[in-house]
Amino acid sequence: MNFKITFLLASLFIGFNGYAQQQRTCGTDAFMQEQMNNPEFRAQHEARQAKFEAKFKLNKTATSNRMMTMYIPVAVHFVAGLEANRACLEDLAQNQVDILNNDFRGTNADISQWTAASAFYPGVNTGALDVQFVIATQNHPANTDPDVLEGEKAVTIGYNFGGGTDNDANWSGYMNFVIKDIGAGLLGYSPLGGSPAAGATVVMNTFAFGSGAGCTGYVPQAPFNLGRTVTHELGHFLNLDHTWGNGCAVDDGVADTPNISGPTYSCPTVGGVTMCGNTSLTMNFMDYVDDACMFMLTEGQTDRSATYLSTIEDEYNTNVLSVEEFDAEKVFAIFPNPADNEITIQSTSNVLKNGTSIQLFDMLGRVVKDDKFDSSLEQQKIDVSSLNEGVYLLKIASENFSTTKRIIVKRS
Repeated sequence: MNFKITFLLASLFIGFNGYAQQQRTCGTDAFMQEQMNNPEFRAQHEARQAKFEAKFKLNKTATSNRMMTMYIPVAVHFVAGLEANRACLEDLAQNQVDILNNDFRGTNADISQWTAASAFYPGVNTGALDVQFVIATQNHPANTDPDVLEGEKAVTIGYNFGGGTDNDANWSGYMNFVIKDIGAGLLGYSPLGGSPAAGATVVMNTFAFGSGAGCTGYVPQAPFNLGRTVTHELGHFLNLDHTWGNGCAVDDGVADTPNISGPTYSCPTVGGVTMCGNTSLTMNFMDYVDDACMFMLTEGQTDRSATYLSTIEDEYNTNVLSVEEFDAEKVFAIFPNPADNEITIQSTSNVLKNGTSIQLFDMLGRVVKDDKFDSSLEQQKIDVSSLNEGVYLLKIASENFSTTKRIIVKRS
């Protein structure tokens, strides 16, 4: 039974059990069932998972505290797109990548809702990955899309990725996103623990990629029009299962996501869904709620994904990233993090000009510290001794540069 037939049967089953149309669907489970029937895929997948598990058991948090941001080269493929729409499609691709960066770094604006929601989930904290997804701009693969020019973004239009399959050796070393018509009932799918070296991809339907007005043939449709379906599927690629795992007795491999028996749909009341005696973490990116109602990953989930990224880090080809694309964030350091009484910002180049804005926001979006960078100082100190313990967002911005970092204030 192939993947599409398997998913069709699953969709019919859902329909007969009373769920309305336009509820989230994910084809990862069916996709993995089919792929595991391939002995070569199975052997490679199991070897990669064994390597991951060994790292995860050794130190579950070391890889989430990297000293340097990990930069991940991205390529986006609009299989049925028109070259005449290139400018629009490149903007849509960048829009989705911006959403992914905010969601996985824990800097998305709606994560402020966790302040109120956290009361229902004692011991659960939001997580963040120190990663930056960047659309590649150089050393593009030959014999793919001739309109992807050197120095321009790796966005293919009308290219038959993998000859219609889900892997393309031409694009190995990239984090690939393929956007194509996969049927009205399916939003997207991904390997559970993907392989960049194999040219693997996250596959998305044409109406569930990006946000805003979209482009001809690629218009995000509510309630999946905020780019969160791609966040969900990328979570699978980074080795995150659905929050319910395989029912009450078999969880998702993450300690701080409550054990539940199944997905939640639509937009439930926060704290209002109980399964297996636990309050379901419905706002989690790995559940099935609508885009507008999912806004976080847990620390356990980001630790797991960080470990998986360290497992496959050497599979990514960073030679396709230009210095200008990502070097700006390497020219200063912020430490310690977590911080107790003060944060130190140390610049190593002239990117941080005199007068660069330095602001610290709480999770409700309120400015709690407002300062300017003094280029005469080797290190700039930000006093946080008066702040409550918790998560804050540090924004550094000038006329030509802006970045946001997640800061944790924690007293020893």
